[in-house]
This record gives sequence, C-alpha cells and structure tokens, in this order.
Amino acid sequence: MTMKKTSSSNDHTESPPAKKQKNNEKESPPKNKKQNGLEKGIKYAKKNLQTIVKKPNSKFTSNNTFKGKYDKNKPKAEIFENWNEFKKKKKELKLKRKQSREGYDVIVKAKQIGEDLRKKSLPGGEPKRIQLINELHSLLKAGGHYPKFVLAHDTARLVQWLLKYSSDTVIDQISKELVPVSVNMLQSKYGIHCVKRLLKYGSNEIRNQVIDAMMGQAVKLSTHAISSPVMEYAYSTWASPLQKQYLIQEFFGDLYKNSKDKNVKHLRDTYKDNPTLKNANLGATKANLLRVINKSFLDSGLVQTVLYQYLSECSEEDKKEFISLLAPHIVVISNSKDGARAAMQCIWHGSTKDRKIIMKTIKEHVVDLCKHEHGHCTVITLLDCIDDTVLLHKIILSDILNNAKDLAVNEWGRKVLLWLVAPADSTKFHTVFIKELTEGRESSTCKKSPELRRKEILGYSIKTLLELVSNDSKFWLSSPSLAIEMLAIVKAGSGSDLEKAYSGLVDVLVDPKWSVKENDKDVLGIENAGIHMALKKLAQFDKIKLENGDVTFGFVLVEKLNEAILDVWLKLNRGCFILVAIFENGSEATQNTMKQKLKKHLKLLKKQQTAGAKILTKKVS
Repeated sequence: MTMKKTSSSNDHTESPPAKKQKNNEKESPPKNKKQNGLEKGIKYAKKNLQTIVKKPNSKFTSNNTFKGKYDKNKPKAEIFENWNEFKKKKKELKLKRKQSREGYDVIVKAKQIGEDLRKKSLPGGEPKRIQLINELHSLLKAGGHYPKFVLAHDTARLVQWLLKYSSDTVIDQISKELVPVSVNMLQSKYGIHCVKRLLKYGSNEIRNQVIDAMMGQAVKLSTHAISSPVMEYAYSTWASPLQKQYLIQEFFGDLYKNSKDKNVKHLRDTYKDNPTLKNANLGATKANLLRVINKSFLDSGLVQTVLYQYLSECSEEDKKEFISLLAPHIVVISNSKDGARAAMQCIWHGSTKDRKIIMKTIKEHVVDLCKHEHGHCTVITLLDCIDDTVLLHKIILSDILNNAKDLAVNEWGRKVLLWLVAPADSTKFHTVFIKELTEGRESSTCKKSPELRRKEILGYSIKTLLELVSNDSKFWLSSPSLAIEMLAIVKAGSGSDLEKAYSGLVDVLVDPKWSVKENDKDVLGIENAGIHMALKKLAQFDKIKLENGDVTFGFVLVEKLNEAILDVWLKLNRGCFILVAIFENGSEATQNTMKQKLKKHLKLLKKQQTAGAKILTKKVS
C-alpha cells in the first residue's frame, strides 16, 4: 500500500514540470516570416511529392518527372532541390508542347509585333505604327492564320489591334478573311470581340457583309450565351431596316431561313394570302420564342420585336401562357419600343396575379424605368389600368412621388409625373399614344372606370406634389419645362395646399433679383419666354379656380406686389403682360387692389412705349 501511495505521489510531483515545459514552448519567441515561409514551402513540397508517388498514373508522372519514395530523414535542402528540378522539367514539357503546335513561330513573332503595336505612343510615331501593321498583317495573311487566330485567347488580341489601328484598305483585306467564318467567331468566347471590331471600325460594306453572314442563323445566334449580346449589338446599331426585317422573318419558321420576302413585314403577313399557314407559322414562332425565354435571353431588340408581333396575333390561351412566363422579365423587355409594347400587352391581358408579379418586379427599378425612353410607357400603362390603386400606391406610386424632383428634370420621367395630374391630356401626350392606351384598356380585363381610377391616383399624389412646389418653388421656376410641369400640378390642386403652393411661387416672383439660366447667361426670370408663357397660363386658370371656390394665383400675387418689383416689371414688356393677364382673369377684388397699387406708378407706366405698358394703362386707368 505504501508503495502504491509513493508511486502515485511521485506521479503527482512529476506532472508540474511537464506543464512548465509546455508553457516554455509557448513562451518561445515567435518565428519570423522567412522561417514560416520556409516551413510552408517544405510542407507543400512533401505533400506534392507524396501525391506523385501515390498516383503513378497521373499526368505529372512521366519519364522526365521526379520519381522515388519520399524519405522523411532527407535534409530539407535536398527536398527543395528535387522539387525545383521537378518544376523545371514540367515547365520544359509545357514549352515543348507549345512548340509542337502548328504555327508556333508565327505566334511568337506576331506577339512581339503586337506588344509594340498596342502602345498608344510609339518611339517612331505614326510611320512606325504603319510599318508594324503592314508587317503583322503580311505575316498573318501569308499563312492564312486569321481564321485560327481570332478563336484563341492570346492571338485574338492581335487581330483586334489590327482592326483598331489599320487603314481602311487593310481592314477590307482582313474582313475578306474573317467574314466567311463570322458564325464561328460569334460562338467563340474570343472571336466575338473581333466581330465587334469589324462592325465598329469597318466600312458600311463590311458591316453589311457581317450581318448578311448571320442570315439563316438568327435563331441559333439569339439563343447562344456568347453570341446573343453581339447579335443584339449588330441588329440594333448597324443593321439596315431591310436586314432587320429579314432577321425577324427567321423566327417565323424554317421556310424563311434561306428565302426572304420583302413583303413580309409582320407575322400576320406570312399567312395573309394563305390562312391555312397561320397555325404552322404561329407554332414555329412560339417554339423559337420559348427557346429564348427558357434561356432568359430577352434583352434583345430582335427578340422583343418578334415577341410583340406574336402577342398581337396569337390565341388567348397562348397569350396567357406567355404573359405568365414574361411577368418576371417585364423590366428587361421594356428597353425597346416593341419590347415596351409587349410589356403593355402583358399588363392589359394579364390576370390579377400576373399584374401583382409585374408590379413587384418593377418596384426595384421603377425610377430607372420612368427615365427610360420606352420604359416609361410601361409605367404609364400600369397607372392607366391597374384597378387596385391601394396596392399600386404602395408598390409603384410611392417610389415615383419620393423621387419626383429627380424625375421632373428627366425628359421621360416628367411624362410619368404629368400622367398623375393630367392623364390623357392631348396637350401633354401624343394623340397616338393616348389612342393606343385607350384601345388597350378597353380590350383588357380592367373593371374600374378610368375616371374613378384617375381620381384615386390624383388623391394619392396631389398633396405630395403641391408640397414639393411650395417647399422649393425656385426649382419649379428654373426652366420652361419645369414650369409646364408646375402648371399641370397647380391646375389639378385645390384647398389649403394649393394656397401654400401659390404663396411659395409668388415669393420667388416678387424677388427683384430672381433670375434663371438661358444660353449659359443669367436673365431675369420674367424675361424668359417659356416661363413667361407658363405664368400667363397660370393667371388664366384663375377663372376656373373662382368657379370652384378656390384661392387664385392673381389674388396671392397682387397682395404681395411691392414697390421694388413694380419698378422692375413696369419697365418690361413681359412684366406688363403678366399684370394684364392677372387683371383680365382676376376677381373684382383683385382688380381693385391692383388699381390701388398701380396708382403711384401711373406716371412711370405712361412713359413706357411697350405694347404691354399701353394695354395695362388702359386697363387700370
């Protein structure tokens, strides 16, 4: 028993030194970066050498590679020496493989020339660049290397530089080599860049040749991940109207792949003379469009045009099927004229569920879509036919109102704002567009009357818009286009919010120093022709406001007229005409107040020789 106790006590007494030893190891000074790097390199070398021994059939094992068992007792320096030897031999093998390729010497020489050619500034100047271009072109043309070079990642760059810097004559010669292989280039990850250069730097004849080479392959290239963006670039930027027509025809069936018809400008033209072909042509078009939709390659003007034509002619059943497929892609297809028309078809004929999906899809992009040349039509269509105005306000309208000032300065964004306060106004919107919206709404599944819908939308938006006018009146009077928008907002307003808006506008007008930019020069705001016309129309609205029992612009302005502003306006023809418009359209009280304020200035007024001053003198005398 005593022995056992003694041994256990000895064990107990020996354990603390072991712990101390561990602590001492931890407390040792840290290794520097070189030591850490050396150890990591050795571990990496050991691991790779073991891998080679374990996998004798791997691609790293050959007669020239390092072989042999890894010995743990070998010195570190010897392990590194063997590993370096292995890497060296591997590099030599890679070089041998490259040298065994056809045209290796040409590639090396071409790359050397290309390195100098791509420099923006050459030591020899432009003559040196021409010399390099001719040398490289002769080298590639002599061996017929162009078709191969455009498909490789390193040599395709050389052809791009040649197309960028060469003369028209050299580009013409290069195009003769490349146009026959255009379809292969369009499906190559590197060749597509050469096609872009041909279209960008080539002559009209070369561009026509490249686009003509695409004929017969339009559907295939539009559904290919690599070629579809270049196909769209060629179609929307460089193709002639006739070439666009021929490319569209290929979606109507295999009949039009090899034979084109100048008379077929729309899908309906394919069966106009022979109605029995309708089902076959619609079926072929549907199959081709489904190929595109399944791959989500809808960002193409070519595809969007075909899509719009198909939705205009297909059956109700097929239309519903396509609308459910297109609803999540409504933003993408709204970037062209025909694409926006296709999106409008989806909104008109979609179910309530489809419309909700469309609104939720648009929500994140509503501001950008409002600013787009064609996308704003999609947003206006939503505002014109969605019955659930509460949901519309929550998802779409709130974002529009929060960014109203940003939209107001944009050519297309202001159209959306104007639709909120002056929907279907022929003085603000083209009659063709109004007619298109009316016909679409009447053929749609909408149930609510347009008058009620517009009244509800105006109720959600007018208060916010009037507050914007009253809070930053100077902004809305800074240019004629903004003044026209302000005019539409004020015309639709009423009540105390309208009075605040009038007050904010008048505070800017009665400032003698108020000026705006016109042709990069500061001019008095009242002297700007566009703003002057807007203010006259604002005064003309007073008759309508009086009938509705609202406060008038003339009343607010006359109350705030002061000596300083009258001294400025009475000397100006346009200033006098503004006062004439207010007098003619104002109430009797407004006219009397104006006469009282102008009594002191009658001498000044009678001295003026302007037409406006003469008319105003007659009115107030």
